[in-house]
Amino acid sequence: MFGASAGEPLAVGTPAPDFELDATGGARVRLTALLDQGPVALYFYPGDFTPG
Repeated sequence: MFGASAGEPLAVGTPAPDFELDATGGARVRLTALLDQGPVALYFYPGDFTPG
């Protein structure tokens, strides 16, 4: 994951920046809304069919 100036990795323990994305069924989900409900675990992985 990259910091505000894309290209700078976040340090371990740095809070993730807020983001919003589409969820199942077309609803929008925002990280801050999920955090209001409790802890959130984020997992990032390379896209399918990409090297790395």
